Formats: sequence, structure tokens, C-alpha cells
Amino acid sequence: MTTTSSPAPAAAVRLPSRRDGNLPAWAPRFLTVFGAVMLALVLALCAPALAGADSGYLGVLTPAVMWAPAVVVLALHFAFGRPVQLLRWAGLRGASPGRIAGTTAALLGLMIAIPAAVIAASSALGFVEFAPGADARGLAVWVLPLAAATMLLTFGEEFAWRGYLASTLAAWGFWRSTAAIGAFWALWHVPLTAAYALDGVSSWREVLATTVNLFLASFVLAGVRWLSRSVWPAVAGHAMLNTVLVFAYSNLMSETSALPDGAYWGHQGLSWAVWGAAVVVVWAPVARRTRAAAR
Repeated sequence: MTTTSSPAPAAAVRLPSRRDGNLPAWAPRFLTVFGAVMLALVLALCAPALAGADSGYLGVLTPAVMWAPAVVVLALHFAFGRPVQLLRWAGLRGASPGRIAGTTAALLGLMIAIPAAVIAASSALGFVEFAPGADARGLAVWVLPLAAATMLLTFGEEFAWRGYLASTLAAWGFWRSTAAIGAFWALWHVPLTAAYALDGVSSWREVLATTVNLFLASFVLAGVRWLSRSVWPAVAGHAMLNTVLVFAYSNLMSETSALPDGAYWGHQGLSWAVWGAAVVVVWAPVARRTRAAAR
């Protein structure tokens, strides 16, 4: 497939862009094909587990799954006749190193503050217990190196979600574009989390909680993409989700899987409230910059 449309203006590539609602001419078909391919891939991957097979193989295939979005985007980029400048459109070029480093450092502080606030509030209300594990201090020193290594995997997702797709939908504005990408991103994970629930590795309430958590987290990841004009802080932030937050919730508090429903949903509700506050923290400077760009 080819297109005769020209690349969108630099503002749409760099983010934030003026909210005019006009997507590139090639975007609707591109997004439709991308969505269909991504859903087909994840459903095919999870089909054995959803049919009752042991879900253990999914963990082995996780690196390939995380790189699938980037591979599909690249394939479609060339299939559609390279409609844009790839590296700028995906957020890999065009931003200053200082802006990238500063945004990433601020995001690290936020990613530490989120579980700290959730655990403090949840333990104060009696939903969970603040219970640092015996190995917590020794494991803590490895969290940031592990996060840096995990970026090799999260880049495969963020190149697509908060990179290429964020630029493609930028004309919709921050809220609408982020909600669209975040909803699909969360939906894309449902076959995986459902497979683990069917196998008894997790529960159905965890499927719901994870889906909501991913949707809320997508606004923070999108916010740093808009603020930094680069995908790299989102790559780092996604890695922090998989390391900093996992460490905190696994080593600093009691296990949530054993909680009764009331305590479980009380804890999750607090978590969502904290994520909501984090979204506001990230969105406020995005809104200021967007208003300034529109003048």
C-alpha cells in the first residue's frame, strides 16, 4: 500500500501538537491494520493456554511478545510507503539529551512515590500490612540496574505505543489520543492475564485490576513522551513499572492475592486514586505547554 500524503508538520512529530483533530490521511488504515494484527498475534499466542494448556510457555515468550508492537509498526511503516520520517515520528530523534534526562529523573521520583504512597495509605487503613521482606534491602540495590536492562524489552513496546502511535494520533490532543492508545494497550494484555487466571496462576480480580492499572499508567507514560518530545522516558518508565513497582509491592507489603475481597478492592481503589494524582501531576505541565504551542 502507498500513500501520496506528505509527512505531518514538525509539531505533530515532536509533541505536544496543536489539537486540530486532523489525522494524517494514511493513519486510519494504518491503525486499523495495526490493531487487527496485534490482536490476532496475542490471541494466537495465548490460544493454547486459553484452551487449557499450561501457561508456563507464555513467560518464555515474553521478550518476543514485548517486541511484537515494534516489529508490526516497522513492517506497516514500509508497507504504507514510509509516510513519515521514522526516527522522528517514533520519538527517537529531535529532543535534547538534557530534556530526556531531566524528564526521566523526574519520572523515577514519581515511580518511587507512587508505591510509597499506596503502601503507606493502604497499611494505615488496614488493607495490607507494611512488611518488608528479609531480602528487601539486598534486592533494592539491583532494582535500578534491572530497570536499565529491562529497557531492552520495553523499547519494543514503547517504540510503537508512546512512539509511532502517539505521533500518529497527536492531533487528537493529549487526553483523547492517550485514552485511545491506553485502552488498546490494556486490552492487548487481557488475553495474557486471562490465560494466567484460567491456569490458576492469578485470579480474575487481578485481571481486572491489571487492566485498570495499565490504562492509568498509560497516561503517565504518554505525559513524559509529550513533555520530553522523546520516547526514551516512556521506555524507562515502562521498565520502572516492571521493576520499581514490582519490587515495592512484592517485598515491602503483605501479599495481596490472599486478601479478602473488601481489603483487596480497598487497596486497589487507593492505588487507582494515587495513579490519578500522578496523572494530574504529569498532565499539568503538558497542558501549559500545549496552550503555549497553540498561541
